[in-house]
Amino acid sequence: MPNDKLENYGLNIKDIEVKTKIIENQSLKAIIGLNFGPFTVKGFRISKSKYVPDSGEKTKNGELWIVPPSYKDSGGRYHPTFFIPHKELWQELKDHIMTEYEKAVDAHYRKRLNMPEF
Repeated sequence: MPNDKLENYGLNIKDIEVKTKIIENQSLKAIIGLNFGPFTVKGFRISKSKYVPDSGEKTKNGELWIVPPSYKDSGGRYHPTFFIPHKELWQELKDHIMTEYEKAVDAHYRKRLNMPEF
């Protein structure tokens, strides 16, 4: 589905609220929750990687990648509990998360350093 968009499923990307908890850690940068109207999905993680992610996402914070919520099985393997099978839809959601994450990082450090907003 090359032209698939979230709007085709009755979702507007701007209506998905991104709740961000900034983590000041070397690799883990934030824990993300998404509100889709009456539904909330918690446990997305934004992490810094020493490897270049498949999508080549670059932000002012370095190479960051988004990990959906997952669980660890008895063999030590992780399995996602949130999955979007269409790459275009997943990329659209990741772009939205990263945009909101960067806004939250700016607000976090402005508040922490007592800097005025522009």
